[in-house]
Amino acid sequence: MKSNVLALSAVSAGFVALFLTLGAYFSVMDILAVILASVFLLLPMYLDSVLGSVLAYLAGGAIAFLLSGANILSLVWPSYLLFFGLIPILNFVAVKKNFNKIVWFIVRFVWFAAVCVFLVYFYTAIMNFPIEYTFNVFGKVFDFSNVAGIETIFYCAFALFCVVFFLVYSKFLQLSHAYVNRVLSRIIKK
Repeated sequence: MKSNVLALSAVSAGFVALFLTLGAYFSVMDILAVILASVFLLLPMYLDSVLGSVLAYLAGGAIAFLLSGANILSLVWPSYLLFFGLIPILNFVAVKKNFNKIVWFIVRFVWFAAVCVFLVYFYTAIMNFPIEYTFNVFGKVFDFSNVAGIETIFYCAFALFCVVFFLVYSKFLQLSHAYVNRVLSRIIKK
């Protein structure tokens, strides 16, 4: 591995560790932190280094896990390890290997849906976290716990949210990759 690839991978791992640690400590920004960490995995790909991105994925995740005190209850770890950390790397490989775009989109969508189902199951059935149907918005309490069929409504709304989130995230990752390449082309010569 060349020294410039190694250096860019180290910078990428540092930013990944920073954002994952912030997400683990501040649960308000956990999903945002995971998304930003996945963007920084794109840095080594500017130099066409899948190995550099894998190195940043593993090193950044391990450093952040240690810095966060091995907080396994955080949403950051399963979402980063199962989807958000891997998808930028696999997208890059899929583009380089000229995979069928429609098939790859379907595979990513099914994979994302499976991760969402796993996360809901993991936190509700295994970790015994309750699903809240009472919301406090600007001091006003909304209680939906007595609504008939609230669980069905919740899961349908969650599924719709996941579909929209996946579409927005996919486009965001695509635009981020182009932006990272444009910025790095001004800084680093290939």
